[in-house]
Amino acid sequence: MKFGSWKLRKFFVFGFVFLIFGCLYADELLVQQYIKGLKDKKKAVRIESAQKLGEIGKSDVVAPLRDALTDKSGDVRVEVVKALSKIQDDSAVSALAVAVKDKDDDVRLAAVDSLSAQTSKAAIGPLIEATKDKNNSVKKSAINLLGTFSDSSLIPTLSNCLKDKNISVRLASVYAIGSIGGIDAIRALSVAINDKEENVSIAAINVLGVLGDQHSTPLLTAVLRQKRSIVVHNAVADALSNLGDKSAIPSIVEFLEKIDEEDKGKFREAIIKILDKNKSASSKKEMVKIKPVEPPTPPTVQKTPPAQPAGTSVQPPAVVMQDQQISQTQLSQQEKLKQMGQHYSAGVTLYEKREYALAIAEWEEVLKLDPNHKQSKKMIEKAKKQLNK
Repeated sequence: MKFGSWKLRKFFVFGFVFLIFGCLYADELLVQQYIKGLKDKKKAVRIESAQKLGEIGKSDVVAPLRDALTDKSGDVRVEVVKALSKIQDDSAVSALAVAVKDKDDDVRLAAVDSLSAQTSKAAIGPLIEATKDKNNSVKKSAINLLGTFSDSSLIPTLSNCLKDKNISVRLASVYAIGSIGGIDAIRALSVAINDKEENVSIAAINVLGVLGDQHSTPLLTAVLRQKRSIVVHNAVADALSNLGDKSAIPSIVEFLEKIDEEDKGKFREAIIKILDKNKSASSKKEMVKIKPVEPPTPPTVQKTPPAQPAGTSVQPPAVVMQDQQISQTQLSQQEKLKQMGQHYSAGVTLYEKREYALAIAEWEEVLKLDPNHKQSKKMIEKAKKQLNK
């Protein structure tokens, strides 16, 4: 009985091992079949083979997919690019870098979009190359993706894109630079403030306000001394309100003396908001000065209060909470700016393709984040006029 049980167990073990090897062999046969299918005469077979290899997602299928980027059909090459996007490997990024230079616009756009799925910083190089593309949609997609890396070394590349002839490319560059933030971003946006296209100029002003860095104050107050439209000057008032830098108040007061009474409301509000912010900041400083007071020791009990460790201090809970709230606000502003830039750029792209309803939907997403976003309101009106024609 024992011997029979042992033989039975041995049979099952060998059977299980055989089954595993059989499955592995079958999988390998499928992979080889799909690789062979990439060279099939029928386009549909080549497309399906590329899709299946993408679903497998192994790095060892990158080489045959890369070879398939020379396929005569642009549709096949697009599917090959999509398959490569599912493989998280530097070799896949290298293959996508080849696709970024493809002769077909759709293939290049798919390559840039596919690089967004790659977590490796190796994707930055091909994206920088794509910012020089002749197709504006390819350029904008690359610019938007570079903004998500939050790498200040990318600002010079994005600054060059601020010189592009296409308005939507320059707008995408403004938002991408704002997403990265920092003093280098402020310097770059100082150029965009003076852009000949009002929408780009206003976008740069809004971004500076959202960044909340008071190094922007001299740039913004300088705009008040320029002969610009009231729409641009109103954007400056909003940005200075966000910054809360009281050194801007004399420039605002000086500007109030030059404009019509009907236009003064926005700037008076800006002064009030700046003063309120400085009042709140002063209150916070006073709170920091407050130290917790130990309760008096009862006369009948002689106890030595525990000594505080050297170099430590006690911070009132209210101050800790305020510091956390400020940090969270700064993070949310950066995320809000990224989302606004993505939706606005997407809207511009759709508008250029005459997909007006979809473009309106994107700009409405911007307004959900910032109900006072003037460019989105203006573009929605333009798109609605096109729909009614």
